Amino acid sequence: MCRYAGKTYKCHYVCFKCRKSFKQADSDDILLRIKKDKVYHELNGKSIRKVGQVFTKSERNKLVELVHEIENRDIKCPECGNLMADLGRDFKAPKKTAIKEWKIVEGLFKLGKRFHTCGCDGIGYIPQNPKDYEVYLQKALKEYQDSIIYYQGKTEAEYPDKMERINYWNERILNVKSEMKFQKFDLN
Repeated sequence: MCRYAGKTYKCHYVCFKCRKSFKQADSDDILLRIKKDKVYHELNGKSIRKVGQVFTKSERNKLVELVHEIENRDIKCPECGNLMADLGRDFKAPKKTAIKEWKIVEGLFKLGKRFHTCGCDGIGYIPQNPKDYEVYLQKALKEYQDSIIYYQGKTEAEYPDKMERINYWNERILNVKSEMKFQKFDLN
């Protein structure tokens, strides 16, 4: 059974500027708290609305709207005030002094890597040093280029969304190349 099925865990939000990680309550936890006191509060403590009626069957649309509002709220760093990145429940932050590791985590975030899993299989491979990160990016670049070649060899009948798929992989390739350039890695 999935580790996260029995209870909710807090997500890790990261400030790359301060190199710090903070946990934030999941929307399910916030909804349970709201159910208890019947009032939804913004992060600054200001009451925005009474929500007792939201939990009735006739008000499901308002509940969906409230969940959307909670899940899309901006989480700011308590130290510098910058927006924080949601890296998921399985993220383990490097030490603040491990600048190279933080650069790798930030690069992975820019490439779309998040640490949201069901808790069963873990988060997968995470490079621990710049050399491993370069190899990781080279491998990703090769896989993305192979995906483009695969779809270019297919017909519109096989894949009606062929061009969307090719554009998707092209965008991924550009992101990896941009990250490799930023990290000053070899692009060959």
